[in-house]
Amino acid sequence: MNVLTHAQYGVVMNSRMPSIWTKLLVITPIMEVLPLLILGATYLSEESQRPYIYTNMIWSFFAAVVIQCLVSIQGISSGGRLDTFLMSEGTVVSWLLGYSVGVCGFYLLSSLLSTAILGLLLGFPIVIVRMLLQALLSVPVTLGIVCLVFGFEIRFSRTFHFINLILDILQVLSCVLWPLAALSGVIKIGSLISPFTYLNEFVRTNNVVPLLVSLLVSVVFVMAGLFWVMRSTKKYREVGVIGGDR
Repeated sequence: MNVLTHAQYGVVMNSRMPSIWTKLLVITPIMEVLPLLILGATYLSEESQRPYIYTNMIWSFFAAVVIQCLVSIQGISSGGRLDTFLMSEGTVVSWLLGYSVGVCGFYLLSSLLSTAILGLLLGFPIVIVRMLLQALLSVPVTLGIVCLVFGFEIRFSRTFHFINLILDILQVLSCVLWPLAALSGVIKIGSLISPFTYLNEFVRTNNVVPLLVSLLVSVVFVMAGLFWVMRSTKKYREVGVIGGDR
C-alpha cells in the first residue's frame, strides 16, 4: 500500500470512530481550547489577540494529531500487527507517513471549525484564510514529531503518559501563550529547539525568516524521525519484543 492509500485509510478510520465529531467539535474544544481563549479574551488587547487565536489553534491541532497517532501506534504494536508491516521493507514508514497525513487532514478541519467558532463567540479578530494557512504550515513539524513518537514507542513501549508530559513542556517552550522575547534563561534556550517557536514567531510578526527556520527545522525533525523509526524497527526485528533489550 502506498502513502496515499494509507492517508485515505487514516481519514476513513478516524471518521468512523464512535462520537468522534462530538469529541472533536464539542468536548475537546471546551476542555482544552476554551479556557485559554477566555483567558486571552479577558486580559489581552485586540492587537495581542490576533496572533493568540492562531497560536492556540495550531497547538490544538498539533496535540490532537500526536495523541491520535500515538493511540494508533500503540494499537498496532500491542495488537501484534507490527510483524505484518515488517514483512515488507519500508511498509512501516509508508504507513506512518500516510496515516499521519490522513490524521492531519482530518483534524485540520475540526481544529479550524472549533477554534473559529469559539474565537468568534469570544470576539477574537479572525481571518479564516489565515487560520487555514497557519494550520497547513504546522503539518511538516507535526509529521516529524509523530515519527519521533513512533520510534520512541517501538523502542520503549507504553509511553503515553511520558509523551503527554513532554507535550505539556513543549507547549511552554513553543511560545504558544507568549512571544520569544518574553522568555529568558534556560526556558528561552530550550524554546529555540522547538520548531513551533519559529512558526509562532512568524504568526506574531509576519517576518518570513522565522517561517523559513521553522520549515528547515521541520525537515530535520522528519529526517531524524524517519531514522529513529528505521532504527527502532530494526531493533525490534533483532529482539522480537516491543521495548526489549533496553
